[in-house]
Amino acid sequence: MMTKYFMVLLAALLAFPVGATERLFLGVNTGVPAQDEQRDITDKYKPLADYLTATLKRPVKLEVSQNLSASERRLKKDAFDLFLGPPQVIAQAMKSANYVPIVRYPGKLKAAFVAMESSGIKNLSDAKGKRLGLPDKDSLASHLALAKLRFSRINPESYFAEVFNQRFQDATLNALKMGRVDVVAVTAGFAKKWVGEHPGSRVIEESYEVPHFAFAVSEDVSEADSQRIQQILLDAPNTVEGRTMLEKMGRKDGFIATSKDDYTPLIKLFGL
Repeated sequence: MMTKYFMVLLAALLAFPVGATERLFLGVNTGVPAQDEQRDITDKYKPLADYLTATLKRPVKLEVSQNLSASERRLKKDAFDLFLGPPQVIAQAMKSANYVPIVRYPGKLKAAFVAMESSGIKNLSDAKGKRLGLPDKDSLASHLALAKLRFSRINPESYFAEVFNQRFQDATLNALKMGRVDVVAVTAGFAKKWVGEHPGSRVIEESYEVPHFAFAVSEDVSEADSQRIQQILLDAPNTVEGRTMLEKMGRKDGFIATSKDDYTPLIKLFGL
């Protein structure tokens, strides 16, 4: 039994070259709270940690969270070497702990305001004195909605009769359907899908666009390691293992290069 134990230990040590076995800690935030099982969410991102472990020849430990404020607190303490998350969290991590985004998902994100046609609300000007529904206060949709209102010189507390937060986006839209609120804001893709499935509802306005989720590295990660990780992720679609990883994550298009320049404007936009 003891001999078998030492053989397993030796195999584990040989899997990683001497001097390259220091563990990296990868944090992931899903961006939008959902009612999915934590195990299912972790399984979605485990292929990313496994792929980095194999290509870097260095163990990568994974922590996946749906709690946006918890991720932000840990990033402020520089708790992660690597982090994948939504744009508002990336911008906060840049400001509070000097994280550097190196790749991101293609495309951009925005929020949409939705109202029922029967309400007569056709734009935000019609929504004065009405009830506004928002998802989780730390969510991207809420950040984008409030940024839109702020740059439109609208103070939510005085403009709306009530600002009502719910944890999940679908619950926010259900509150609209049931008449609990008069207008809601959720991510644009989610809003358009919901409107398509619910005749009598419509998108009345949209927010500003922001870059998609990004993969960032801690300032403690060396420039050489940062560049290597960036290239590994950019090259993922060119390998069988990389394509498998991306498919399991639901990101067949892979990553594109990015930098602080793409996310610095978000610090002002979100009032961070």
